[in-house]
Amino acid sequence: MKLAGHRVTPLLIGLAAAFAVMIAPGTVIGDEPPSEASAEATPDRLQGTFRNGFNFATADGRDSLRIAASFHLDTRTFGGDSVAPTTFDIRRARIDLRGRLRGWMTYRVQASFENEPYIRNAWVDLRFDEACHLTIGQMKVPFSTSWMTFDNQVDFIERGTAAPIYPFFDRGLTVWGDLADRRLTYQLGAFTGTGVDLDTPKGDIDDHKDVALRLFAQPFRHSSGPFQGLHLAAEGTYGPQTVATKRFESGGLTGADFASRLWRWRFEQVIGSDGRSTDAVTAEIDTRKRWGAEAHWLSGPLTVSLEVLGLSYDDVTLFHDYLQGSTRLNREPLLNRSGSVQSSSLWVSWFVTGEHKSVDAFGWRQPDPDRPFSPGGGGIGAWELLARISSTRTDRALFDSVVVPGYSAADLPASAVPVGDGESVRAAVLDGAAEVWEATIGVNWTVNSNLRFQLNLISMWVPDPETNGGILSAANSGLADAALRNLKVEDVRSAALRVIFRF
Repeated sequence: MKLAGHRVTPLLIGLAAAFAVMIAPGTVIGDEPPSEASAEATPDRLQGTFRNGFNFATADGRDSLRIAASFHLDTRTFGGDSVAPTTFDIRRARIDLRGRLRGWMTYRVQASFENEPYIRNAWVDLRFDEACHLTIGQMKVPFSTSWMTFDNQVDFIERGTAAPIYPFFDRGLTVWGDLADRRLTYQLGAFTGTGVDLDTPKGDIDDHKDVALRLFAQPFRHSSGPFQGLHLAAEGTYGPQTVATKRFESGGLTGADFASRLWRWRFEQVIGSDGRSTDAVTAEIDTRKRWGAEAHWLSGPLTVSLEVLGLSYDDVTLFHDYLQGSTRLNREPLLNRSGSVQSSSLWVSWFVTGEHKSVDAFGWRQPDPDRPFSPGGGGIGAWELLARISSTRTDRALFDSVVVPGYSAADLPASAVPVGDGESVRAAVLDGAAEVWEATIGVNWTVNSNLRFQLNLISMWVPDPETNGGILSAANSGLADAALRNLKVEDVRSAALRVIFRF
């Protein structure tokens, strides 16, 4: 991970200023709430506490601010056919501000400092009623309980799948609320469909927008018996797209070992260029759709979870283009394909120390230990055993390829320079594995509310590699050897250890 200091420093200065304002003269820092008399006299007087972050609130509770931070330290080693290097990495490093204003407005601003720093969450939620909230800003697109889960609360080191099957963060708005005595939560949103501000800094690339709908139900919430812990969900997104996006297409689909990709996109290739003229393969996309169905069952320390998620692209057309500056002089269609990807993930967990998970429309929540560990004696923390099996199947039509030779002088106007003449590329919508299976076993040790260790043993394999292709080993790693990165393999194994620290 790299930290870009010139982008980090201004944000740190701003956070320091916010903290200074909160502890200005008149602020009370302590564990005891103010007396009733003092609360009536100074309703805007701040009470400060520390629990999983610095928490400040007025005596009447209508205004509050929480300042928190977290980081995830990972080490990974690889086996099987993988060529990825053993790594030590700062997987995540975050600073988080959230709170309430005037009793009915909540907000969150969260900055991510790993790799390329960017803003993840930046939203305000307006609560008109329990059944009607309006959230405006940059937030997670509602889709999949696993995806909606906060990063500090993840069950496994990596989720069951990744973007573009998951929709990531995006800019837009969501109307949501709880219905039927909280048996049903609905979320309806409209988003740019291009990702965070880091991906498209100017706002959006066209007038097309993604629409997302998610329903999360606990039908037996207020009953007793074995079905009380049953949760069901259904979701979908739809959006016209026009072009491939940096966030959802160019990155490909990352594997559960985080270093590999199951496949990558193989258009947007340059055959030749002299800086002014470009001979390249490009693409246009008609629509991108996602859908999902989920069932989760919680019974004491036992949890069973099933998610079936899908992604489809309609009318992906590859073109052979020649451009002078921004002017297109030649365009030839190469191939047109439509197809879908389906991800299915089933996992089970058991707290051997007796704690219970919880879940709602905004993801999984890990319990604090009943007996937190302490070096001086006492408890042993919370210990959890987990196992997951998942599969990813992609329509083989999306892997059809074509060899594209560069334009010769005979193909172009007299004024054009044949910068790609004599060169060629092999273009396709996707390149990689059409079917991949993954199995993970894990152990989680929650020491206390601030510290958690995760150990995962991961295996990914391709059934019938001659038909289904291969996993792109090390494609998502920092491997310096370009000849090995993206090597197609049929078996990848890895062991990953993570330390999650938060306050």
